[in-house]
Amino acid sequence: MRIFALGRPALALVFGASAASAQTLRLTAPAAPFAAPVFAPLAAPAAFAPVLSLTPALALAPALAAPAQAAPLRALSGAPAPAPLGKDAEDFEAGHFSAMFDGTPLEGRDGERVGPRHAPAGEANLRLILQTAIVRGVVERALPALRESVALGSWNGPRTTLDESCCGDAAPKLAALLRARGVPARLIESEFHYFVILDLPEGQLIVDPTIRQFFGKKAAPRGVPMVFIGSLAELNALFRHHHGAKTTRYDVPRLYFSYAHTREEHLKRVEADLRAGGPQDLEPLRRHLGLPPLVL
Repeated sequence: MRIFALGRPALALVFGASAASAQTLRLTAPAAPFAAPVFAPLAAPAAFAPVLSLTPALALAPALAAPAQAAPLRALSGAPAPAPLGKDAEDFEAGHFSAMFDGTPLEGRDGERVGPRHAPAGEANLRLILQTAIVRGVVERALPALRESVALGSWNGPRTTLDESCCGDAAPKLAALLRARGVPARLIESEFHYFVILDLPEGQLIVDPTIRQFFGKKAAPRGVPMVFIGSLAELNALFRHHHGAKTTRYDVPRLYFSYAHTREEHLKRVEADLRAGGPQDLEPLRRHLGLPPLVL
């Protein structure tokens, strides 16, 4: 059964429902509890769950075309050139993802101030929903390598986990992995925190691989994801929903956007180290990207 089809005249969701009921499905959704153990769920109606569960089917390493700036890492990974993507979600259904991030800035000026961007007014944008699904797939596949790399202890000692205060180690590595797959990630340093932002025409996505440090670390509730991926509104909702478990006196604006700047030079150094083969804690990331092993 086809999951969905987007014709040029109108959106048609094909889930075996009647045409009348399909017309009632909208892309906005009320706030829902955050129950996913790994990623914060995308705000979308229950009927959209089949679309959002497609991440295992996303052939992301070969399918996401990196912008020109990310070419060196992709060239080393040996990923084949993807087919072009049209402007229609039929291309998403066909498995073409190469242009899903076209027209978005890959990098900003080092030290550029960063502020929160709210989602555009009106209903959720289908393209942003699909982009978020792709980002989830990239992160899901990269998570074991990221965990292994962080556990090698270059930041906080051996056996460090993503539950702990290791944002200065985990966020640059995750940003480099996202860029290597063609996702236009920016590394951000705020007054207290490192995290990743995707500034897309359709909206801003926040990606935080160490969010559990603000909710009791390893004792964080199950509903706090290992990696947060979502909009500013979803991030605020997560903090409100788990307010009782919060172990920092600061809220989202202070943690994420107080004196927040782009750390482009830092990220470029991580990317250069990945290409050059060191330091040793980057080896799990190199294996994940299909790069040659470090020769000691």
